[in-house]
Amino acid sequence: MSLQKIAAAAVFALLAGVTSASAQEFRGFVAAGVSSDPNQDQYPSLGGGLLVDIGQRWVSAGVQGETLISWPYVNGRLALFGQGNLTPGKPITPFVLAGVGIGEYSGGLYGGGVEIRPAGQRLGFRVAVEDYLTRYRKYDGSMTHHQVGVRVGVLF
Repeated sequence: MSLQKIAAAAVFALLAGVTSASAQEFRGFVAAGVSSDPNQDQYPSLGGGLLVDIGQRWVSAGVQGETLISWPYVNGRLALFGQGNLTPGKPITPFVLAGVGIGEYSGGLYGGGVEIRPAGQRLGFRVAVEDYLTRYRKYDGSMTHHQVGVRVGVLF
């Protein structure tokens, strides 16, 4: 079974567990950053997303979209992911994430980062490093490429 299928199954299982939205915390974020492509060229990116805690605060499900800019060409991708919050409820919360991307240079999504939010505040910061793992099948075999992205954003 491919990593994309495993990641998609994990995200689906996390999203299927959502029951009552009144007890979960929703967090939105907007971010800017830099992403690479299979040729290791780097492009500015803008995006945002939504996270929801599922049952326990240490597990979140999320969706994010981003636009990659190489003027005059603009493309984008969408990702569904699960996020593990390593110290939930603390002002500084490191996290790991895994999921699947759809769109330009998409594939399995893996990464991590940190959310910084003062106690009792809704507004905070989010820094993430993500890797979209893409496999290409060619006539002479298959190739794997990493598209690493760094994003800095605001939580609300």
